[in-house]
Amino acid sequence: MTEVIRIDPETLAYWYLRLNGFLTITNFVVHPDDWRGRQRTDVDVMAARFPHRSELLVNPMEDDPALIASRGRILIYVAEVKTGTCNLNGPWTEPDKKNMQRVVRSVGAFPLEERDKVAVALYEEGFYENQSTRMSLMCIGSQENREKRKQFPEVPQITWDHILDFIFRRFNEYRGQKRHHPQWPREARRLFQLSLECKTCEEFIARLEVASRRQGQRLPV
Repeated sequence: MTEVIRIDPETLAYWYLRLNGFLTITNFVVHPDDWRGRQRTDVDVMAARFPHRSELLVNPMEDDPALIASRGRILIYVAEVKTGTCNLNGPWTEPDKKNMQRVVRSVGAFPLEERDKVAVALYEEGFYENQSTRMSLMCIGSQENREKRKQFPEVPQITWDHILDFIFRRFNEYRGQKRHHPQWPREARRLFQLSLECKTCEEFIARLEVASRRQGQRLPV
């Protein structure tokens, strides 16, 4: 019987972004102003990428064009990870709660006097950019959300099939460079090994079960 590997969706999203040169934090907590209150919310994955990123001196790895929306700028993503259709939770679509202002200030990429302008743009358009930095929401899920696409046409919606296709190709095209990775956690090492065992991307996808630890849900891929 062929073994099926189970992986958490936030872990998979983290590695997709990391393999594309992003510095990543999972479960980025948005704290309350009142020390007696509970945390406001959390960002599934916060990711930042610098504009001159290039891995390898010879034959540099080509990162996913779907992610590189603004060349020449620092790129920051606030990624919402879903087991089903791509979507954005209430904390990122309800301006009165001011969670976006808290995230923008916590990240620290923009001057304090620009914070509200950045937050308003993120609420209304899903992204903001100045001469040096672009900050954007991102949706990751099993399929695109047409309603959100109309509302936020500039916000990337990345599907699990797309992510797994990228990871499979990256591990196969740069097998030699990626082979030695003792410091990687078990999930990443198992993903790499699975990419070697599978002859096609379709087989790679079929051997994976993406399931949320928090919700106990299985994601069809």
